Amino acid sequence: MVTAIGQVAVRVSEPRDAVGEEQPAVSGVYRNKAAVDGLPETYSECATLYELFNKSVELYPTNRCLGWRPIAEDGTPGDYEFLTYQETQDKATQLAAALSKAGFKPKDKFGIYSSNNVEWMLAIRAMDKLSGTIVPIYDSLGESAVEYIVGHSEMCMTMVDTANLPKFSHTADAIAKYVKHVIYIGKGDDAAVKKISDAGIKVSKFYDFLATGSGEELQATPPKPDDICCIMYTSGTTGTPKGVMATHKNYVSGVCGARTMLAQAGIAFTGTDCMLSFLPLAHSFDRILEELALCVGGHIGYWRGNVKLLMEDVAALRPTLFIAVPRIIERVEDGVRAKLKKASKVSQLLFSAAYNYKLFLLKSGVPFGVAGALVDGVVFGKVKQALGGRVRFIVSGGAPLAPHVEDFCNVCMAPLLQGYGLTETTAASFIMLPTPKMAYTVGPPLAATEFRLESVPELKYDAHGSPPKGEVCIRGPMVFAGYYKDPEKTKGEFDSDGFFHTGDIGLLNDQGCLKIVDRKKNIFKLAQGEYIAVEFLEQQYSSSEQVEQIWVYGSSLESSLVAVVVPKKAFTDKYSDLNSEEAKKAMLTELSATNKAKKLKGFEAIRGVHLESEQFSIENDLMTPSMKLKRPQLQKHYQKEIDEMYKKVKAASAARG
Repeated sequence: MVTAIGQVAVRVSEPRDAVGEEQPAVSGVYRNKAAVDGLPETYSECATLYELFNKSVELYPTNRCLGWRPIAEDGTPGDYEFLTYQETQDKATQLAAALSKAGFKPKDKFGIYSSNNVEWMLAIRAMDKLSGTIVPIYDSLGESAVEYIVGHSEMCMTMVDTANLPKFSHTADAIAKYVKHVIYIGKGDDAAVKKISDAGIKVSKFYDFLATGSGEELQATPPKPDDICCIMYTSGTTGTPKGVMATHKNYVSGVCGARTMLAQAGIAFTGTDCMLSFLPLAHSFDRILEELALCVGGHIGYWRGNVKLLMEDVAALRPTLFIAVPRIIERVEDGVRAKLKKASKVSQLLFSAAYNYKLFLLKSGVPFGVAGALVDGVVFGKVKQALGGRVRFIVSGGAPLAPHVEDFCNVCMAPLLQGYGLTETTAASFIMLPTPKMAYTVGPPLAATEFRLESVPELKYDAHGSPPKGEVCIRGPMVFAGYYKDPEKTKGEFDSDGFFHTGDIGLLNDQGCLKIVDRKKNIFKLAQGEYIAVEFLEQQYSSSEQVEQIWVYGSSLESSLVAVVVPKKAFTDKYSDLNSEEAKKAMLTELSATNKAKKLKGFEAIRGVHLESEQFSIENDLMTPSMKLKRPQLQKHYQKEIDEMYKKVKAASAARG
């Protein structure tokens, strides 16, 4: 039995006995101990996002709500300007009236192909009033995926920003039988607009279209809790995207769970709080956090859509809550450490001493404000100013965060909350709070989450072990309604008890907190029969100071592992020719040291390496929009290098006799 110290997570049923291979061993069911509702009493009647936002407008009509940076004709950005909650409601109502007038009907699909902006959220709120369904299109997808999503969802209208308008126009002829009206944001693109119009699709500028709803009386069609508010197409590492159907109940449950967890931890999140919106609204992670911010009367500032200008937008907005994926946080850390290396020895010693001092206090349980009292302003002040100087908390999700990066956040920037969830669980499943007891985990389950672990014998993960380890299976009101137009796929992802199988391997510690340690679907067997948990290995090797990105590869026909590594700048500065044997030998030495430091097994060592100067990215189709490696594409891209690496590994082995 697992005892949850502090009763963070409790078991509510006993484990079942395994019966042969047909019924894998599973742990008991765990859930958050909280019995309280996730929303204050004033929200108790709210069961849909429509009702939640209406209540916020009633409570906070004059609070700042949605913000943007106006751009002068010469390209100079101004300070953030905001719509109030009442103004946001009024514009959303006007947009809903314009859509209704243009022929949009309840349960119709409305596509959005855009980076985050105020218009995005206005469209969400307008859809709530019409019982419509938002269908996001990732702004990084290729034309084939755009065409697939438009056709598969059968969206009838689409909103597109200027940056994506040319790409969207290339699909115009193919999608004209579905899309009848395109509304574009920004100044537009004449050639793209003409191409879309020539395909027989009506085209309007957003604010011209919005004006058509002025003075129109809207007869709202409020959604029901089980109505689909969004179909999010998962990026997928293989095959076509899957349409994840999320209901109003899913999102309200996620907001409830998050508010309950904050209340349990004594963390205030109120109308004075502010977040920057730059992670894709086409992902559940950002969407659920924006809904949470709107639920408490907070305000959201939208970035300008350019990653190179992101930190300028952060500095201008000065958010109190910073949302990020590990890659963003790692870049901040890399920048700080690069500057530190150029600083004087005295400055380096001062930073190191202050860092170790504060980290020791935090791990001893000293509160953040007390632990940083003597060093924050003097030593870490400039780091904090990089995020605007007001950040109270950093929330990380989308992928595991390396322990040293988590420590860096807590010491140099702000307390870190790391979460875990999937598109299928509306992103809201687990969240770690800034306390030493939860360090290096994704925390306990939110109040609405039930979960259990299922043993994975081939990887030696035992759901009844100490600690329990196994595939994370989730049940509860935040779990999606199914894959759009694919009941067979939906059925295959759930077991007979109604648990959704995530494919992620988790460990439950004695604090009742979950730690994601592997991915069930990303395992393979080497020639000698050893199973390789490749995501776990990549996480371990990524901790090297010389490794920017790494893809580990192995085959059932080979007895060893090879890897493609994108080195960090310090390495490339030293070894300008990454194809040289000297550079490869240096990287293998570095990886060997990491293998030893992490106490990995012999068969988990990297025996061959190819060094790459270009990062794996969405643009070169080697990563998904949620920043996961596309393994089949990587193998196809580097097959020649893989063959060469194995040839050298075998030659070296033969030479050793």
